[in-house]
Parts: sequence; C-alpha cells; structure tokens
Amino acid sequence: MLLSWKINGFKWYNQAMKIRKIKGVVKDYAWGNSDFIPSLIGGATGKPQAELWLGTHPSGDAEVEGDGKLSSLVMEDVSYLGEKAWRKYSGRLPLLMKVLAIARPLSLQCHPNKEQAVKGWEREAGDRAKGLAVSYQDDNEKCEMILALSPITALCGFRDLEVIKADLAAVVPVSFVRTLKVLSDSIENLFMSLFALPEAEKTAILKELKESLSASSSEDWEGLFLTRKGIASECLTEYPDDIGCLFPYLMNVVHLQIGEAMPITPGTLHAYVFGNGVELMNDSDNVLRGGLTKKRMDLPELRSIMKFEKLDVRKCTAAKDGYGRIAFSSPSPDFALVAIPSGTYEIKNDPIAIMLVTEGRVRFMAKGESLELEKGEAAIIPAGLEYTMTVRGTAYMSEVPDAE
Repeated sequence: MLLSWKINGFKWYNQAMKIRKIKGVVKDYAWGNSDFIPSLIGGATGKPQAELWLGTHPSGDAEVEGDGKLSSLVMEDVSYLGEKAWRKYSGRLPLLMKVLAIARPLSLQCHPNKEQAVKGWEREAGDRAKGLAVSYQDDNEKCEMILALSPITALCGFRDLEVIKADLAAVVPVSFVRTLKVLSDSIENLFMSLFALPEAEKTAILKELKESLSASSSEDWEGLFLTRKGIASECLTEYPDDIGCLFPYLMNVVHLQIGEAMPITPGTLHAYVFGNGVELMNDSDNVLRGGLTKKRMDLPELRSIMKFEKLDVRKCTAAKDGYGRIAFSSPSPDFALVAIPSGTYEIKNDPIAIMLVTEGRVRFMAKGESLELEKGEAAIIPAGLEYTMTVRGTAYMSEVPDAE
C-alpha cells in the first residue's frame, strides 16, 4: 500500500525501493541511424531512430514502470527532487538526458540563454495561441553537452575570420573573388549575407563547391572521423541546394573519441555530423536553425541570440568524484554527467539522477530491497537516498547538482 503525508506543505510518499525503472521516448528523425538505439533498448524497426529521450519534457515525457509519467512522479513526490530543488525548479526536473544516433548531419542550430528564452516565449504567446509557427517551444535556456559512445564528428562555433577567408578562397576561388570576399569583413556579415544572396548566386557557389570537392585528392574520412571535406560532401548529398553546405569551412571541426565530452553553451552555432553519444541538456527544446534543414528558420531571431566571434573549442574535463565515479565538467549549474565503470559504490546524499546502463548490468540495494537494470534500461533515483550500487559494465548518470 502506498501511503502519503504532508510535511511543510509538501507531499511525501512512503515507498521502500524508491529507485524506479523508466522507459524513454524514441524519436525517429530522418538523420538518425537504424541500429544503435535498437542495439541498446531493442525494438528495431528498420527505420531511423535518432534520439532516446529520458526526462520530463512535454515533447517526450518518460514512463515510470507501472506508474504513469515521470513528470507526474517528480511533481507529486517531493522526495525525488528534494525540498530545496523542488522549490528552485517548481517541481520540474531541470535536465533532459538523451541518446543520439547520428547517421547524417543535423541542422546547423543555436540555443538561447534563459533571458532570451523567457522573452521569446512571452513574445510569441499570441502566435502560439493562434496555432502559428514559433521559434520558442518553452521558456528554458538550453545548455548541452555530448559524450561519445562511438567516435563523433561535429561542427562547433566559428573559426578565425582570416582562416575562413583563406579556406573559402581555396575551395571556391571564383565565388570568393566574385561574391564572398567583399562580404567577409566580419563573421556576422558573411553568415547573414550568405542567406540573403540571390538563388542564382547560391547555386553557383554550391556548384563550384561540389566541383572542387570532386577534384580534390584529400580523403573524406580520417580513420573513424569525417574530415572537413567529408562533412561538406555529406552536406551536399543531403542538402544540395542549401548554402549551409559551405559552413564546414566557417566552423570548427571537432572529433570526440569514445568517452570524451564537449560542452555547448547558448549562442554557439553547432551541428552534430556523425556518431553516437549521450547528450545532456537543460529541460528545453528551443532550437533556432541556421542552415542544413528543410524546417523553419527564423534568421532575425537567430542573429539576435548567436555569438559571431571566434571560438576556441575546449572539451569537458573529467575527474574522479568522491565515490570514484568519473565526473565531467558541465556548462550548466542545472545538470552534471557522471560515467560509472565496473565496481561497487556506496552512495549517500546524492541529488536526484537518471541512470542509463549502456553495457552489462547494474544492481541497486536500498533499505533491504534490490533492483537490477540490464543494458538499455534506465531508472530515476531520488535525492538523498542511501544505496549500494554494483556495476558490471558501464552506466551513465545525469544528476541535478545540489540546489543553493
């Protein structure tokens, strides 16, 4: 029998084993591959399965085994977030954990900070009520980080302007002299001007780019990673009429080895290109696109939130925490990512977390009861619980750091 009572106005539930299995939501976007997520959780369909969502966002609210939506559990039982975090986040889980399975380049995209998201959400309220297309899906900022479960290639942030100009002059020399050179007085002007070019000029640039790549003797792949040329070739294959195909020469190419992670802060243009990984972010689906897409683009709003300066990409640092797990530096105070290799861990007073097992199995012992997770299974772990965790394989935990 499940009993509940109120303390300080909050509802608490009496339940011995509070670690609960959850089932995520699969998104079948066209850029996904057809095998990685099914190899993790089963359910192969032969169609692309791009993302597995593990969180409470309305667009993909996970199911608690035998007990409805995860958002309801977290909202109604204060003990999961803990009283301080429940107050801070108004009963909402502030993070969203995903598995990404990337076969083709995602759209070039950028995310807002909290102030921009709140203003955008409020400004578009009327359009939303009328059922019109909007740029903001919620009022949350969107920081994120991605950890590689297989080698990942990505585009992240802009390169130095002089390097950009030199590469454009090399790869599309005729178009550079005729059109691009005069537009390249700043990264911002070059970016925005490319979209404003007449269609005939865009076609000419993309035609020259395709011919240049075909004539090049360099390789599309360097080991398990796509080269800059390979990324541009993939973009042309998927979006032959999109001027965003030129952007691999404007942006940093980043390669992540298995186990490496990269942060993405609001205002940073980026696109994941190939590979599989665990992604962790604020509980937000705010995406403003800037090329390599057939979806809606709001360029004026994108311009208002995007950073147009050179970015020196730095990967997340990793170090053992007090329990011996591997904790990664996070771009946000609202979430943290921890990798857990094989071993036994005695956990006390941790914040709320979502765990995903990617290899082997995990066994929890708490209050005289046990729960096992197999590969591909996930669970919600309440704040402050004392438990023993035995890992035989690899698991990843997304935590909400202690509320201030």
